[in-house]
Amino acid sequence: MVHYFFQAALEETTEVAEQVAETVAAAPNNDALIGQALQITAIGMIILFVSLLILWGVMELLVRLVKDGPKEEAEEAAEAIETADADDDEKLKAAAAAAAYVIAKK
Repeated sequence: MVHYFFQAALEETTEVAEQVAETVAAAPNNDALIGQALQITAIGMIILFVSLLILWGVMELLVRLVKDGPKEEAEEAAEAIETADADDDEKLKAAAAAAAYVIAKK
């Protein structure tokens, strides 16, 4: 019976040795696979960071465009109010001059 256990252990050891030999023979192929995997990882990381930089640039551009847009409109509105006040002053002066002329004629 003891001989049976040794025989089974020897057969298992032989099988394990064959599996190790196959794995060692396949090791150079694994190097190529690992190299490809690292290349794919590097390409993916480059694409990710370039995409993030492009997205950041677009967001920064939009922020600058939107932030400056209302200020320009507010400045234009303020200028329009100032010119309207100046026009109103001129109209009031013209009306006062016309009224003074009419009164002076009487």
